[in-house]
Amino acid sequence: MNKVSITKTDNDVYAALARAIDDIGEKPITTGDRVLIKPNLVEPADRDSGEVTTPGVLEAVARYCIDCGAGKVIIGEGPSYYQPESRMRTCFERSGAIEVAKRLGIEWVLFDEHRYRTFKGVPGITPEEFRVTEFAFNCDKFINLPVLKTHYQTKVTLAMKNLKGCLKREDKPRFHQQNLPRAVVELCKIVRPTLNIIDCTAKTIVRQLDVGYSDEKQRGAGLLIASTDIVAVDAVGSALMGIDPSEVLTICYGAEARLGEADLTRIDIVGEELKRLKFKVKLPQEELREYFPQLEIRGAEKACSGCIIPLVASLKIIGERGTKANRPLAICLGKKPDVHEDMASLLLGDCTIEDGESKYEYVSGCPPEREELVNRLAGIMSE
Repeated sequence: MNKVSITKTDNDVYAALARAIDDIGEKPITTGDRVLIKPNLVEPADRDSGEVTTPGVLEAVARYCIDCGAGKVIIGEGPSYYQPESRMRTCFERSGAIEVAKRLGIEWVLFDEHRYRTFKGVPGITPEEFRVTEFAFNCDKFINLPVLKTHYQTKVTLAMKNLKGCLKREDKPRFHQQNLPRAVVELCKIVRPTLNIIDCTAKTIVRQLDVGYSDEKQRGAGLLIASTDIVAVDAVGSALMGIDPSEVLTICYGAEARLGEADLTRIDIVGEELKRLKFKVKLPQEELREYFPQLEIRGAEKACSGCIIPLVASLKIIGERGTKANRPLAICLGKKPDVHEDMASLLLGDCTIEDGESKYEYVSGCPPEREELVNRLAGIMSE
């Protein structure tokens, strides 16, 4: 039976990590290993935002590898496509990853500045050609270090989807053009992590968990979910957030492809008790519906994260400010957008605009700038 460990971090993340690895019966690092640690540094977000891997977990994993005798430890990531190239290094700085690397005397790399290996796609699922960082193949051990969070298109973005960061920047949006969940599974067949550890220690996550800590002790508190099985660890992470793994297509397709176990009854969950820790997360769609009941988002299934991420983030920003939509509004994404003449529409991204012109309001860019999007949405909703 496939093992997944759920471990309380208390205020000693390193000890919790060692315990989690022991609990699943693994000794993943041996003397002389070249180790790649792949966190989630999707954007230049605050280190406790719950959007990026926390520096405490990143440092504990790197120290563990060093203490096990690893010959070389590298922190590597390729941030989201919606980040302008000029801000990609900022993702490492603001998250604290560079501080960790300097403190431990290890290397950090932005994948996009190095070599990639080209793969031919699976027709109807992945692009005709796509590129994967050479670092994923030049290491002896690959540690996958995602964050516990939801996603507009795939419901969750955990260990399986975290591997999208291994793609070259220009190839990431093209992974959305056919069937994103199946494309992620195809990538998981190519890149096979040695160990997957979901970081559930950011303050925004800990506040939702019943881990028995007072507010004064929250820093460093939380959970780690660890497994060598990338499908099982995502199934447990989804269940922790109150999301049925059978409703997450990446998990279902991953099990179908025999990449791991999706059935919770067939997973040996060790450490903390899952049912006691479960909480109910709101999916991005549910949050946006509460903020803007008259809003429609059209074409999201054929749009890439370059538009989806800044759109969802922008709507949350103006929703939290108390902005209300005074009239029905459709936000249209992707090629050949579904625009209805009977309601106000905003086209988002270069894909929606033919020949650079449109008779409808639009925000251009590939990806569009979040700041411009926030201002434009706030203006349209206030009209």
